[in-house]
Amino acid sequence: LNTAGPSDKRKASAFSIQSLLKLNQAKAFDNKTTFLQYVVLVVQRNNEKLLNFKDDLPTVAKADKIYWDQCINELEEMETQLEIVRKLALHDANSKKNIYSLPKKKGAQEDYDSDNLNIDEDMSLEEEVSLLRSTKIGMFALGAIKKVSQLRERVDIAKDKFARLLEYFGEDGDNAKMDVHELFAIINTFCRDFEVAREVVNKQEQAKKRAEKKEANAASKKLKTIEESSPPIKKNLPKKHPPMLKASSL
Repeated sequence: LNTAGPSDKRKASAFSIQSLLKLNQAKAFDNKTTFLQYVVLVVQRNNEKLLNFKDDLPTVAKADKIYWDQCINELEEMETQLEIVRKLALHDANSKKNIYSLPKKKGAQEDYDSDNLNIDEDMSLEEEVSLLRSTKIGMFALGAIKKVSQLRERVDIAKDKFARLLEYFGEDGDNAKMDVHELFAIINTFCRDFEVAREVVNKQEQAKKRAEKKEANAASKKLKTIEESSPPIKKNLPKKHPPMLKASSL
């Protein structure tokens, strides 16, 4: 990026993730080859194994289809509904033991609104678990709470890893607003653009080889035609001298 011609502008020390999407639009020094095609050429000449970097990112395409904010909202909604189920399960188990009472409205049947449940907030964890285990809905609530808690832990771990990933790419500044879906969409799009540029480069290389082969064949035929149309070159043979007479024959 810093060697694309003379300039008085300040040299770039890095580039943003979003700029990856512009590599297939920016033109290189010949105004024909895109910058991404030039990158493919450089990688192809120096380390062909890097051309298959997409194989090291098998989950990027799947992650691109996931909207993280929507997943977080659904998890929070699940936690809210599960809290209601927990209170109802405690009330159900409690009503059988006649420990807790549910306020009733005059002239109305029993109301199971979670906001009207009188639950002892000072109950210990052991007492609550024991009470929930006494009913089927309580057992369901315990199992669901365990699974949702594990899911929440995994979400928190994913958030931490994503924050470190943004830091690694230098996208963790005060003005950084990149979300998970945006990041993986950029990487996935770049992978597709890279494959397209790679195919274009391969076709250009094959066309170049065919042109060179055709030119070599044409030069070979031309040389052969010249040789056939030229008169044969006579070789200068050494002159033969008459045999010398021996002294005995005189």
